[in-house]
Amino acid sequence: MNINIVAIVPARGGSKGLVKKNKQLICGHPMIAYAIKAAREAKKISRVVVATDDQQIAFAAQEYGADVPFLLPDHLTGDSVRLEDTFAFVAKELRKSDSTIDYICFIDPTRPVRLPGYLDQAIDEMEKGEYDSVISGMKEHKSIWKKTGDGLERLDSGFTVRQLKKDEIYVCSSGLITCTKISFMEKGERLGHKILIHEFTDHNMSVDVHSADDLRLAELILSEWKDRYIRI
Repeated sequence: MNINIVAIVPARGGSKGLVKKNKQLICGHPMIAYAIKAAREAKKISRVVVATDDQQIAFAAQEYGADVPFLLPDHLTGDSVRLEDTFAFVAKELRKSDSTIDYICFIDPTRPVRLPGYLDQAIDEMEKGEYDSVISGMKEHKSIWKKTGDGLERLDSGFTVRQLKKDEIYVCSSGLITCTKISFMEKGERLGHKILIHEFTDHNMSVDVHSADDLRLAELILSEWKDRYIRI
């Protein structure tokens, strides 16, 4: 089955923790370029669209091969705006000129460390199982707790004898890839009803850049392991 998948890379111009983070350089290239490169390398993705309100980011995105068909309106640029609202706006705008889009893939520019082929593997698995959505996640083997009033509640199955398996619990990293049927994205829903978690085991892919230290860590990883991850 051939499906039409469009990747959306959201990149606001304003950012609080790390100023102008999407334009910060990693190994000589703006951070957003790594998300664009990953999406462009994916055989299953037909188009890469950057959603931004910033003309400089738009120019940089186009330089690295992404489309920027429009700038985001002011009401989608504030700190309190949900990403889902941005996805819904972009999905509806794209459908005006292309009614054949089946899925929208969210690729976060703050996650610059990705293995080659990871996006295609996730999409292939989603296609085969006819899922509404696929989201990346890492299996968590440690104990998981949450605060409940004055106490604590354990969410996993607790300590077990060696022969028994604990519950399978995943920490999801939606920004590595979240791919969802456009019918859900248009309604402001990031995920559909039938959801697949595509597991990753490489801890370096968990890097999420929101501070100067995160930026240095991403550069260290991509400099040290030049042949392992997607590079520009």
